[in-house]
Amino acid sequence: MNQPSSPSLNSSKPQGVGVWWLLALGIFGVSTSTLWIRLSDSDEVNLAFRRLLLAAPVLWWFAWRSGKQPSLRTASRSVSIAGVCLAIHFGAWMASLQFLSVATSVVLVYVHPVIVYSIEVMRRQARADGLRLVGVVVTLIGTWILTEAARDSTHGDQSLLGIALALIGSVAFVGYIFAGRAATLKLSTAVYTSRAYSVAALVLAGYLIISGICGTSRGLLPPENGDEWMLAAMLALFPTLLGHTPLNAALRHLPPSVVSTAFLGEVAVAPMIVWIYPGLREAPPEAFWSGGPLVVVGILTVVWRGSRAPSTGLK
Repeated sequence: MNQPSSPSLNSSKPQGVGVWWLLALGIFGVSTSTLWIRLSDSDEVNLAFRRLLLAAPVLWWFAWRSGKQPSLRTASRSVSIAGVCLAIHFGAWMASLQFLSVATSVVLVYVHPVIVYSIEVMRRQARADGLRLVGVVVTLIGTWILTEAARDSTHGDQSLLGIALALIGSVAFVGYIFAGRAATLKLSTAVYTSRAYSVAALVLAGYLIISGICGTSRGLLPPENGDEWMLAAMLALFPTLLGHTPLNAALRHLPPSVVSTAFLGEVAVAPMIVWIYPGLREAPPEAFWSGGPLVVVGILTVVWRGSRAPSTGLK
């Protein structure tokens, strides 16, 4: 006899304001990610692998409780693409935190609404109207300010590497959102996320093993002590299970542009968390207060204008 499923993980119908609570919970969850990363002494890619390794079994359990499982072939292409993109997003962005402040890294990784719009224009799924183009230009100006500021930082050229990693993470996130939208239309959230997170964990594990053999990294490593186990668990619980998963659930009811914009909440919340946390007190760099707002305003302009335009659908 099938067990009752969780509305937030398996429901295919909006539950009134429930879908907006999914967004609020997701924003809070993902915003804690940088705190746990900053507190950890582990390699960032290993941390990305551990958060997925611990989160995936929980979601497989939810998927099992939901009853009959769809074939592994159902939406397999979308799930695979989403998993690979998620692995690249986590690996690149979390690695960028080694070279950038939390504020700068978070702003840069969330330029993806502009990237989504650019793709829609190229695919003729959206019109290139003037106000949205202004938003793109403003976003690029803000990004340039952050980039120029990083040139003079104590990290030197490594800060530019951090910027590149953050932007790679943003591009990968675009693929994750598009593929996730396609998959969640055919699979429950629990089934989709359990499969996508597992694919991402395998990709990261493969990367760590190969890079360890090649000598470019220390390879795939277990947590060194109880504190690192706890931080890995916090990454699995808050930004993964209570962050990405509710936002993936919202994809079943809301357009990808709305959900991708919701992630922008981390731009404001994450820097504040690491700023007020007693053990860190990491203040945003001065350039963040000029370049950061331009990036956010530009992104919101693109998305706001897009939300008022007729929808042609995302493929």
